[in-house]
Amino acid sequence: MLRRVALFPLCGLALWTAVPSASAPAVQPPSAFEGRPTFKEGSDRSYFVWNDGTTWNVRWTTRGEVRAFTGSVKATGGKLHDLNRIDVDEELRVIRPGRPARVVRGPRGRVTRVAPGRGPVVAETTADHITLVDDGLIRWNTRTDDDIDGIRFKVDDARALTFDLRISGESRPQGVEVGRGNVHPNDNPFTVRLR
Repeated sequence: MLRRVALFPLCGLALWTAVPSASAPAVQPPSAFEGRPTFKEGSDRSYFVWNDGTTWNVRWTTRGEVRAFTGSVKATGGKLHDLNRIDVDEELRVIRPGRPARVVRGPRGRVTRVAPGRGPVVAETTADHITLVDDGLIRWNTRTDDDIDGIRFKVDDARALTFDLRISGESRPQGVEVGRGNVHPNDNPFTVRLR
């Protein structure tokens, strides 16, 4: 929704300009969301959003301090479906490739133990809540520290998707990166026009 603001009303000039109202999420081009952004586990207070064909992905990461990640994805027209929480272990293999468990050797070269990998912070998906509220709305309220979490979902026939991504209650566009170009959206919440 746009509102009109008169510039220079006292001078008799009636110049009008469209100013986005506070309730209208900024519109982002769909091409900005193509391809996975570059990121790693433990990026400080960040969301990452992208699409791979028909699948949309949202990941959130933090480093050290427990943070609350809350958000929503709303479809205008169409339907959201096939919502899945990511497999944290599988995701870590993607963002930290080639990092197997370490073998610890003693002074004579003998194997003394195998250092295990670190398990996910959110050990069970029931610990936090990610919900497909209805065909057009996904909501989540999760907590994580020094780890990664997220969702993937599909979209059918939607005109637009609106993302509202919050970290510890804050809405920071600089804490969101989209697409393979790691671009920050202009605002948060933001809307992607699909057609």
